[in-house]
Amino acid sequence: MNIDDIPMVRLTWKDAQEGVGTWQSLEDILTHEPATCQEVGWLIFKDDKKVIVMRSRIVEEGGSISEGSAHIAIPTSWLIKIEELKAFKEIKA
Repeated sequence: MNIDDIPMVRLTWKDAQEGVGTWQSLEDILTHEPATCQEVGWLIFKDDKKVIVMRSRIVEEGGSISEGSAHIAIPTSWLIKIEELKAFKEIKA
């Protein structure tokens, strides 16, 4: 893969959210909702079943990428939106 072919994105999706693990009234339990989650990273795969985003990568000379880390696969049906992120200002190290 080439670094220029992989967009940086922010994914937003719905996911399961566990309760607090203590006794609660059924009224309170029935108000429990799924979590709205977000992840930022490079979109390395997308089809009608899943998307895969990775947060870390090793960029080799020439801009190719053969290794990555901190990745997550999310079912496409869970997604609310995918937003492509663009750099607008370089911060000096």
